[in-house]
Amino acid sequence: MKAKIGSVFSSHKKLFIFLACGLVLAAAAITTVFLWMNQNKEVNTTASYREYTVAKGDVTVGTSESGTVSLDQTTVSFPVDATIDTVKVKAGYTVKKGDVIVQLNESSIADSTSSTTTKLTQAKLSLQQALADQSSKLKAAQLAYQSSKAKAASAYTQQSITQQEIQNSVTQASNALKAKQSELAKYQSLQSSFSADYAKLNNLKSWRDSAKAQQTSFQNQLSSYISANKPLFDKLDSLKNAQDNAYSALVFAKSQSGANVTAAQAAYDSAKKAYDDYAAYIKSYTDQKSELESKVSLYSAEYQNYSTSYDDYNQTFSQKYGTTNTAALIASKISSLKSDVSAAELSLKKAQLNAQNSLNDADQQLQNSLSAGSSAQSTYDLTVAQLEQAVETQQATYDSLKSQLDDVESAISGNGAITAPCDGIVASVSYTDGSSVKADQAIVTIAKTSSVNMTVSLSEDDISDISIGQAAQISLSSLENQTFDATVVSIASSPARSNSASVTYSVTVKMTADNTEKVLDGMSGDVTFIQKQVKDVLYIPDQAVSFSNGISSVLVKSSDGTQTETTVTTGFSNGRYVEILSGLQEGDTVLAESAVVK
Repeated sequence: MKAKIGSVFSSHKKLFIFLACGLVLAAAAITTVFLWMNQNKEVNTTASYREYTVAKGDVTVGTSESGTVSLDQTTVSFPVDATIDTVKVKAGYTVKKGDVIVQLNESSIADSTSSTTTKLTQAKLSLQQALADQSSKLKAAQLAYQSSKAKAASAYTQQSITQQEIQNSVTQASNALKAKQSELAKYQSLQSSFSADYAKLNNLKSWRDSAKAQQTSFQNQLSSYISANKPLFDKLDSLKNAQDNAYSALVFAKSQSGANVTAAQAAYDSAKKAYDDYAAYIKSYTDQKSELESKVSLYSAEYQNYSTSYDDYNQTFSQKYGTTNTAALIASKISSLKSDVSAAELSLKKAQLNAQNSLNDADQQLQNSLSAGSSAQSTYDLTVAQLEQAVETQQATYDSLKSQLDDVESAISGNGAITAPCDGIVASVSYTDGSSVKADQAIVTIAKTSSVNMTVSLSEDDISDISIGQAAQISLSSLENQTFDATVVSIASSPARSNSASVTYSVTVKMTADNTEKVLDGMSGDVTFIQKQVKDVLYIPDQAVSFSNGISSVLVKSSDGTQTETTVTTGFSNGRYVEILSGLQEGDTVLAESAVVK
């Protein structure tokens, strides 16, 4: 919102200045009149208190927006035509999974089932006939095909063998060349990087050893310095403990009515002065100690960093070069591989030349032998495709009818009852008692109470604080004193509304609470995206807590009307309510003072 406010101010700057000046003049005039009217009037301010009860619950900080809830819906249908005897629910009814919601006429179902069974039997016979035709006709087609190809068989076999041998020869020569080229490239890469990598490894080792030496040196200096000046440092520690004890005594005295605060204050001032004076007296010693400690810490960290870097890089170096791959060995391997690559290139060229000549001869022989059998191949392929298509068509018809019959038998469970597939609220009923319903038409629509969502629009300033899976709470206007836990399930990547004044994005949360039975589709309310929360704690309004001298207290009203100031320990606050860690109990009555002018 800051960005939007700044934009409006800059575009209407003169108007804002004019309005500000007018407001200042009007305020001055009102103040003058008020002072004149009240200059002789006596002001009497008396204390008035408002009572609050210590409650137990959640204290939450987050971003809130308004919206309406929506429930996921599912439709209930029947897979065949049927007649409805009784619709047992109406819109607005609450149902549980398995509740009977529609009673169908069993005779109408039986008619549909009988018809479907007859169709299924016929489809099975048609499928069996198609399979039998496929088997017998395929054998005949195979005999005709084999007869037509008999003359071409020897030539085809020889051509196939020749092609395979030629291809194998070329492939082997090509693979051998690729393997040598790949190995050569690998060693050339190792050669180009070896010197720099080896130098880096040695540098890391040198830096690590140097840091270790510096760490040891400064550690020895620090130990010697502390030992040599131990009486000074021990006395400084003793004076610091005395100062801390005196301060604790002073705080305790201030919290006790009738305690000698003056004496405690004097004791603390004396102890503090003694410590400060002595600390100033040996400042050069403590400074030297601190400097040595800083050096030890610095070189310890440096040694650790270099050690880690050296160990990691040494492992990488060993994996890359091995333990015996010196620069000389790499150079020797490269020279040998270059000779191998040249020889493999020559072998591949020879294999390719021989292959081309051999393939030309084999192709010519095959074409001469297969010219008479080409029409037989086309006829055989067409016959096979037609037989497969006939079987697939009959199989699909049979599977569809079988699935439909299974669905009917499963849905009615033998008594014509259709049950609710989930918990929820009936959103709509499309048919009445005695109606005829077509197959797969929606009879009842159920809104799932187990799947409650709310979508709200958040500004571009707030959307950056929201993430998928973030916790949220929903409160509904019609269900007071209830909150429902929720989780962010989607955030729109494109704005829901965009203009010169604002940009908003749609965010959807899903309830995770168990007590959603009373939530209805379209209820309005607020969703709070939780940024911080303490759960199931004691809390009171912020204004009921007083703070003085580092101590928080509240005014507690007892059952007989007496008032007692009680020290409390506070925790998290959201600016309106504050968590109470100790000092109060649930149900206690606390008072918040407000000034009333008479």
